[in-house]
Amino acid sequence: MGPLKTALVAGASGIVGRGIAEQLAGQGWRVLCASRSGAALAGTEGVAVDLMDPAACARALSPHADITHLFYAAFQPAPSRAAEVGPNLAMLRHVVEAVQQASPALRKVVLVTGAKFYGIQWGASPTPCRESDARQLPPNFYYDQEDWLRQASRGTPWRWVNLIPPFVSGYAVGNPMNLVLGIGLYAAVCRELGMPLRFPGSTGAYEALHQIADARQIGAAAAWAAEASAAEDQAFNVTNGDPARWCRTWPVLADALGMGWAEPKTIPLADMMPEQQPVWDRIAHRHGLRPVDIGRVVDWRWMDYMLRQAHDIVLATGKIRRAGFHDCIETDATLVQRLRELQASEVLPA
Repeated sequence: MGPLKTALVAGASGIVGRGIAEQLAGQGWRVLCASRSGAALAGTEGVAVDLMDPAACARALSPHADITHLFYAAFQPAPSRAAEVGPNLAMLRHVVEAVQQASPALRKVVLVTGAKFYGIQWGASPTPCRESDARQLPPNFYYDQEDWLRQASRGTPWRWVNLIPPFVSGYAVGNPMNLVLGIGLYAAVCRELGMPLRFPGSTGAYEALHQIADARQIGAAAAWAAEASAAEDQAFNVTNGDPARWCRTWPVLADALGMGWAEPKTIPLADMMPEQQPVWDRIAHRHGLRPVDIGRVVDWRWMDYMLRQAHDIVLATGKIRRAGFHDCIETDATLVQRLRELQASEVLPA
């Protein structure tokens, strides 16, 4: 008899999708990793699929009549918030409809969105952000995705869950929205130039409260949500645990990298870091690291955005705990662990 739980992870090549796939595989699920390349992680099976093409999506998934759970963590960037809506809603719709057509066994769709659900991209939002908070002014493709799932699930045997993490950390190379890799590359250049690890964001962001959800934690929450009867047709915030401040975390990261640290000074990473390619090439050659284009491997404009948010970003997590998910991990230790993984993979210098 085959496995009773078969997961399709859409967006498995990204930070969140990888975290979900690894968590499920570790729990003994059969895991199908859907991506354009069809690459498979250890213990999983790869499925090459273009989520933007509904016919291709249906063809790729038609052989998989045993999919019981769909985990959606794909994202298509666009030049504006309005332009994000069309492709990101279409990809979700295409894969859900293809799985519905292929597999009568589908029981749950787990969507992962983010704290932009609460309008943090526009400035301060009332904290802690609760799942019951009123929506902000659209366009916001997270709203369209949740609304579509609510409508599409009516009269079907499958239910949906929306997991809402704040800032995300995890392991990935090639995903430009990568907080840990950005910090690691910036730190390596500073160390090479004999400089301390100075926080490059704003003073307000250095002092503000924020939360991070590591991909491992999101994966654990997704695995819980997939089977919990309390997690049906609703949203749940998910974070590592306690809020943090960069002013407490930054010295920890500097110490882990063997560096001194300095008080914040707002540095335009988007302008400065791509110019450090000769410095990085020198570092990479000396340490035998993978060759990377540091102007492209990280989205430095996104890093500037992440490290300049001077308002508190805190999500209430009581709802998911009351529903039965109690996992908690320590953010500073997890960030250091992710840096160590990048060093072990010869992406960053040890």
